[in-house]
Amino acid sequence: MSRVAALEDRQPAGRSGRRTLLSPLRPAGQRGTATHVAWIARDFGRRDMSPLSNADVEALGQVLEPMRVEAGRRILSPGDPAEAAYIVEEGEVELYIRRGRRRTLVGIQRAGGVFGDIPLLCEMPFPFAAVARTETLLLKLSRDRLTEVLARHPAIALRWLASVVKRLERANRRIVALTMGSLRARTLALLADELVGANAKGAGLRLTQAELAALLGASRQSVNRALRGLAKEGLIRQLYGEMEILDAARILDLAGEQAFLRRVC
Repeated sequence: MSRVAALEDRQPAGRSGRRTLLSPLRPAGQRGTATHVAWIARDFGRRDMSPLSNADVEALGQVLEPMRVEAGRRILSPGDPAEAAYIVEEGEVELYIRRGRRRTLVGIQRAGGVFGDIPLLCEMPFPFAAVARTETLLLKLSRDRLTEVLARHPAIALRWLASVVKRLERANRRIVALTMGSLRARTLALLADELVGANAKGAGLRLTQAELAALLGASRQSVNRALRGLAKEGLIRQLYGEMEILDAARILDLAGEQAFLRRVC
């Protein structure tokens, strides 16, 4: 069980029966909206494909709702109506599903990650639980505001489309990589995918063995053996609650991800 799951399971249930932290989502008051808009203009989607005009920037400033979320806070539950999309500016959000006592981690959204937009645009309920893994800064766009800004501002719509395509492309690659080859190869593919999502930084990946096992669909014991093997090869160092990547370039090469990093998208 991850730290988020353990924290969430300790929280008292609210009136709806969901387990949440007592304090609600609260506006992020430390920085002005202009700072968040500047971050989107710089880091969200493909800025080379669709630079934002002054009108685009002004429109984003009017529709963004920055929200600070405590670690362990449940943001969305499976079956919730998709009434908003969320961009992760800082922190991490876990997406998972639960069947009885079994909890399956679907993915982790880090800075630049988006969730809620595809169910919103497809008019379907949110399929997963979304929980803040760390203290997280979200940029929220309600349904009406998102659809309006996408309809009126082609550059923003193109940025958003690039984000959706990139997420779908990564999901397809992950499905292929995680269903083929040995557990070592699948573990390397997963680590490489996480590195790509983190812009190939060699910093510690905050993934426990239980989370890796859930993402790989394997037992903790077999994942532990695979990680010990990678540690002996000098690729990683296992730490408490995370791992340190010692040779990111080698992991990407072994998983065939260096070519992906050279792509613009």
